[in-house]
Amino acid sequence: MSRLIGLRGLAVAGFVLVSAPAFADEAGFPYTDENCGYTTTYEAPPARAVTLSNNATEMMLALGLEDRMAGTSYMANLKISPQYEAAYNTVPVLSPLVATTEQLIEAEADFVYAGYPDGFSESRHTRDQLHDLGMKTRLNTEGCNLGKFGFEELYAEIRSMSAIFGVRERGEALIADIEERLSEVEAKLDGVEAMPVFIFNGGESAPRAVLGNTMLSHVVERAGGANIFGDVANRYGQVSWEQIAERAPEYIVVYYSGTAGGQVVGDPAGELGQARIEILKANPTVENVPGIAGEKFVTIDSVWGQPGPSSIDAVEKLARAFHPDRMEK
Repeated sequence: MSRLIGLRGLAVAGFVLVSAPAFADEAGFPYTDENCGYTTTYEAPPARAVTLSNNATEMMLALGLEDRMAGTSYMANLKISPQYEAAYNTVPVLSPLVATTEQLIEAEADFVYAGYPDGFSESRHTRDQLHDLGMKTRLNTEGCNLGKFGFEELYAEIRSMSAIFGVRERGEALIADIEERLSEVEAKLDGVEAMPVFIFNGGESAPRAVLGNTMLSHVVERAGGANIFGDVANRYGQVSWEQIAERAPEYIVVYYSGTAGGQVVGDPAGELGQARIEILKANPTVENVPGIAGEKFVTIDSVWGQPGPSSIDAVEKLARAFHPDRMEK
């Protein structure tokens, strides 16, 4: 029986199973995928996929493709979203960091999927190098996108992935579920005044911010916030403590991954998430900023902060933090 983990029927009822005929593999091959400057033709769905990031892993699992996965990597010590845990536990974990070329070869990977650009690099393996080894590749398009990125772009990513694996109906069902949940949040936040938000990505001597051309910035907006650096047309970058004080955010989203300096962190929530909160509270330039003085902090790790099926979970979490009275309705 095929599963589409994470859809509303499963999430709400907890035990509803989707019948196989509704999600049977579809025709549609050969399929040509245009992705970040690469054109790849698929004569059939990949059979031994490996993911190089947590959001790529969740995308595969949300489409019910765990039986097509030869391995996952780069979860570090972060946790997979609960709705995907059972399926995730059936797939080999090749590495807590990005799987190496040797590990991909050993897993006999025929498709390598990265959720952000770290997966493909000169220091690890380029897409061209993997293609030469007979592995097809895809990069979530936020990683090569030069403009704003939001749910419409995520839907396009879902459609591309579901087409590559011949499960287009599953992709449309996943999109419909996200759209329904977004509509529910929008209805509750109708007419609300957007709350100024700083998305802190670490840094002690000089702060790093999540900027306007990211899914996380868009998620903040859909949750009833306004990224105070959302006008900066880039993904991530350095800002100044004085700029933060001047823009006076009322809420702070603390963003973190599971690694620091290229190494896995033992306790990301504490060593990175909570530590970044303490950095903000100890800095005299921003200590009187409303969101910091009032300790209005909410943490988002990279499982939910990068574009993927859990982006909607991030919207709901942030909306509850920013506008609790509205979200309780």
